[in-house]
Amino acid sequence: MKVRPSVTSFLLRYFIFTYFFLFSLFSIWLKSEMSFVWYVSLWILITMLPALILSFKRVKIGWFLWIGILDLLAFSPQFKFVYDKLSSFSSNQIYQETLKWLQNSSEIKIYMMVSITGMIVAQLYRLTFSYEISKENGIELKSGLFSKKDNIIFPKEITEVSVYRGFLQRIFGIGTIVPITSSGMGMGTNGVFGGGMVEKGGVGGFVGTEKKLNVPVFSDPSLVIYGVKDPQKVKDAIFNLKKGIQ
Repeated sequence: MKVRPSVTSFLLRYFIFTYFFLFSLFSIWLKSEMSFVWYVSLWILITMLPALILSFKRVKIGWFLWIGILDLLAFSPQFKFVYDKLSSFSSNQIYQETLKWLQNSSEIKIYMMVSITGMIVAQLYRLTFSYEISKENGIELKSGLFSKKDNIIFPKEITEVSVYRGFLQRIFGIGTIVPITSSGMGMGTNGVFGGGMVEKGGVGGFVGTEKKLNVPVFSDPSLVIYGVKDPQKVKDAIFNLKKGIQ
């Protein structure tokens, strides 16, 4: 059996780039309807919105950092001193024409290019993952866009098989299967508060100690069978493989 991650398993990546692309199109009209200051403020707010929403699930400063850098690069060609500095780097005609093209509405053009490139790269990235279950090789996990990674899990090493299906995954009929091995592959630590003893906090309050729990890791497509259709069928294939060596 050979499977790949479903398109819907990478829905978040596709959605973010599609969101930026559609907002860029909308901004062609929006720019003519308000002052530059209000336009820039609204642009930053709306482009940061995906990072803000994602931070409710898991706070990660990188989401804000990369979007902030992109916003800075997107508007910089419109400022004369930046444009003059960029223009001085090279007298190449193609380079100069590109700068002139970017100078007007650079944020819209840059975000459109980034969005289209991002959707293409996300699709190529998804296609680099493949998972094969066979009697000859056990479970083979292949991945890598620029560098190749190949993990082989032998059936005799599997101690447990865990399946994760979130709300959207159940809607789209997909799931992630984690073959857990005796060496600990497929497991990671997750810190939770409230476990163990209670200790005094530095501001006079009481806080629970952090307790580390070993839990299956579902988020790394190179180490699990990530976001595939009909996960129960894949899980059964692994169990049948395991039974075959007993």
